[in-house]
Amino acid sequence: MKKQFNLINLFAMAFLLTTLSCKKDDEGPASNPISIQDLDVAIDENPTNGQTIGTVPTEGDATPSFSITSQTPTGALSINSSTGELTVSNAVLFDFETNPIITATIAVVGAENTATVTIGLNDLNEIGVQDLTAAIDENPTNGQSVGMVQVDGDGPFNFSIDSQTPAGALSIDNSSGELTVADANLFDFETNPTITGTIAVVGAESMATVTINLNDLDEISVEDLTLSLDENPTDGQVVGTIQVDGTGTLSFSITSQTPAGALHIDAGTGQLTVADPTLFDFETNPVITADISVDNSVETATAMATINLEDVDEITVQDLITDIDENPMNGHIVGTIQASASGSLTYTITYQSAAGALTIDQNTGELSVADEALFDHETNPNMFAVVSVDNSVYSVNVNATINLNNINEIGDFNYGGVIFWLDPATNNSSGLVCAVSDQSNSIGASWGSNTPTIGNVATAIGTGQANTNAILAVHTQGTNAAKLCNSYTANGYSDWYLPSKDELNEMFVNKSIIQTTSAANGGANFKNYAYWTSSEHATDPTRALNQFFNFGSQNSNQKAAIFHVRAIRTFTDF
Repeated sequence: MKKQFNLINLFAMAFLLTTLSCKKDDEGPASNPISIQDLDVAIDENPTNGQTIGTVPTEGDATPSFSITSQTPTGALSINSSTGELTVSNAVLFDFETNPIITATIAVVGAENTATVTIGLNDLNEIGVQDLTAAIDENPTNGQSVGMVQVDGDGPFNFSIDSQTPAGALSIDNSSGELTVADANLFDFETNPTITGTIAVVGAESMATVTINLNDLDEISVEDLTLSLDENPTDGQVVGTIQVDGTGTLSFSITSQTPAGALHIDAGTGQLTVADPTLFDFETNPVITADISVDNSVETATAMATINLEDVDEITVQDLITDIDENPMNGHIVGTIQASASGSLTYTITYQSAAGALTIDQNTGELSVADEALFDHETNPNMFAVVSVDNSVYSVNVNATINLNNINEIGDFNYGGVIFWLDPATNNSSGLVCAVSDQSNSIGASWGSNTPTIGNVATAIGTGQANTNAILAVHTQGTNAAKLCNSYTANGYSDWYLPSKDELNEMFVNKSIIQTTSAANGGANFKNYAYWTSSEHATDPTRALNQFFNFGSQNSNQKAAIFHVRAIRTFTDF
């Protein structure tokens, strides 16, 4: 029984071993476990999203399933769970200056280990463009600088405008990035309060936005002035007024005009007036123009003034300039105003100096003397009159100038002294003048010694010079009347002499007018006593003739007597 039991156990053990051996054969050989390897790569900074970085390597027979268990910075990487390919998930994080190294831990299902991914970023020469926002006043000038587009990075740079609103408003310097006004007309607050543009820089990651906000100004709106005006206006005549829409204190000025000097403008009102009437001649300047500047201390605007001259039925006149002798008679014809025009002409004196001197024939334009007393050279050396010439359609002014010739007159201060006698044989072109004061002292002087006899008994007008020469030839010593006259010099003249009897008498006859003229020219009156002549007594050679200037009597006295002396000279103007 026991032997049977052992046999049964032995049989069961053999069956069990056989069964186990068969089972092991059915399972086949055991599989290899999965392992993953670290990944180290270097790429340029600033890649694009989705860019491939590399693939995590693995070993083993099983199909792996990849995942990122951690990364720094977070969100930088993505991994393909089947292939292990790593790609850029957030390109912004791939910036060398912020994250020079990006790391991650990669796990694979069933793997015995994890892999470390290390990505080193290469530092690039990056170009960063900054947006520009600026505020400027509206209405700038073409070429005015608006601002500069700022760039980060190493140059040189190449700038361009990618787009702008409104088109054509801005220009950019492609080397410096300076923005300037290209079309000033577009910089109007009321039309374009904001001007924008997009600026591209070659090699930059992005473009810059430019925003220019315009400041609204107190603007001036000026209207051009165009009008028609008859030629030949008067000086100061109002032409027109520049119309302005704006606030503030306005200031008007003419910056240029053609022809120059034609117009004047009121700086406060903008009223244009005639500055030079002679330039408003249709035949010479049918159109007159001017550039007007209007300023309110904030802004300046310009306007054009255009004056079209109308051709009128003109009167052609000539100014009258003539010379006549002074002291004409009333009614004496002075000259005639020359004028030509269609129709009948009427002449009128509108102004004259001296007043009342002239009269004019209203039909012929003949000017004549109205008041002869005014035609005195010493009082009015010239006469002037403005004559209006009218043909019932148009009138024009003409000037008349009458120059008076100075005629030699008794009492004139000329030729070194006072004229007291005129020679009628020369039409008053020659005569005698006397000194304005005595040549002797307050007491007087002698004629000479009583002897010897001179023999100069001539008394007529025109003999005084010869008499004086005869006296001087004998009386060479001391001082006497003839020598005082001969040595006298006045007003550039030195040919003075002692008057003869008749010459001294002419002085007495005109004593009053001589004294008036002498006083007016720094001289003195005659003494109320006797004055020597150069005439010797005809029968008594010890005596010479004299004349008292208080009552006019002519006498003779001893030559040694003391009387007053007044020199004369001869003149001629031919």
